[in-house]
Amino acid sequence: MLLALPACADLKLPIRLSDNRVIDNDDAGLAKTLEHNFSPEDRARLRKALTEYARNTDPDHQLMLQKRKAMHDSISQRFNECNRDNDETLDREEATLCLPQVARHFSYVDLDGDGVITLEELENAYAKMTERQREAESKTEAQQAAAADADIDAKLKNKSKSNPSVIPASSSVNSSGKDNAGLRKRPS
Repeated sequence: MLLALPACADLKLPIRLSDNRVIDNDDAGLAKTLEHNFSPEDRARLRKALTEYARNTDPDHQLMLQKRKAMHDSISQRFNECNRDNDETLDREEATLCLPQVARHFSYVDLDGDGVITLEELENAYAKMTERQREAESKTEAQQAAAADADIDAKLKNKSKSNPSVIPASSSVNSSGKDNAGLRKRPS
């Protein structure tokens, strides 16, 4: 026996909750269901799992992770080459001999002010530097875009000012802009 149900685009069936309450399947009911069935901790775990899933499937995120790993490897390699006394830190002398740019900004890189730079401090300083560079680039791009927009607006205003006005039909000036009043009619 085949049972046919009418197809309807707005089919709202009731939802039975675990405590045998029945609510309508609308937005408010769905929110109540989620609140009833999921604790705030469960919702937070679900959000975290969805975020992790999105990160793991996003190719841009994977590329970003690869770049971060390459940066970390490069910085740690240079740090280890400069760390002559193998104490997991760089003092001013080691930084001056091996990393002169870092030595110039030693107090900026030495976040805790203990007179030595750790690998973590060096990585944090590098990350801050790249973030400042990105912000400066985006600010420059925004300024260039605004200047280009202003230039386009100025050109449009100049163009509209240079367009000839409408010539009245009773005028002696023809469509080419020449005055017809001085032209003589040929005798026939």
